[in-house]
Amino acid sequence: MAKKKNDPKKSNEEIEFEHELTKLKLSAEHGLPFSEQKEEEIQFNETEEDFLERMREFEDAMENPDDREIAELLGFPNFPKEENLSDAEVSAALELAITALANKSIVLDVIYSTPDREIYRFITEELLKKESGMAGAGGMTTHFIYEEFHPNHTEDINEVVTHILHFICGGYKGALPWRIDNEVMLYGELVPQEEFEAVLDNHRHIFKGMNFIGVDSIKISIKKSKAHAKAKFRFYLDKTSGQPGEISTTAEFYFVLEADTFWLNRLVIDHFGIE
Repeated sequence: MAKKKNDPKKSNEEIEFEHELTKLKLSAEHGLPFSEQKEEEIQFNETEEDFLERMREFEDAMENPDDREIAELLGFPNFPKEENLSDAEVSAALELAITALANKSIVLDVIYSTPDREIYRFITEELLKKESGMAGAGGMTTHFIYEEFHPNHTEDINEVVTHILHFICGGYKGALPWRIDNEVMLYGELVPQEEFEAVLDNHRHIFKGMNFIGVDSIKISIKKSKAHAKAKFRFYLDKTSGQPGEISTTAEFYFVLEADTFWLNRLVIDHFGIE
């Protein structure tokens, strides 16, 4: 979610007071639930009987999930439409919505930075219409992920590119990302995913004197069901390589869209002989 923009002329106390006042106003005008988020109770002395009871409740919910809409679970709150709210009101209303959900054991996770207005719109126009399912059963929390409903393909591709370059060049990533297609074009022919990953893993272990520095830029182009990314990155070779020093080069990534996800199906790094 986007960070709040604070007025430098106001103190933190004034900003917080105005925010709470806006929440009270929205609650009074629209009947929105106004409450503090409940503190999670940590059971230090849970008995075996208590544990088994929670498991029975959880199993019952699995067999008979609550088919009520989340809006009904919350008591049908009358959240105003986002287009009728100012930015300050959206921020306050979003906090009220998140608290109301959390108090019913429902959490919305947002992976990438997304404007508060869009997250509020998603909650009030889409999430509240979803079934409650197993929320709260046996003390469990139900998690929804915003990007599962509205994928951010650009950020996903950016993550795959950075992750793979980290891996190949001996960075902190010790495993490859999961968005690699079942078949990948390598040296002019389609090979199984496992064979492609073995080539990258082999490169990582052969060049032990290589240290990843970073990605300087990534240019991404998405056209319908295909995407292309060109990255400029740097790495360092130590003395064991025979030619120590910093090297800057490029890599090209090709993706295909399947099941609303872009999968890597070709990688070209001329400097490493990968094509």
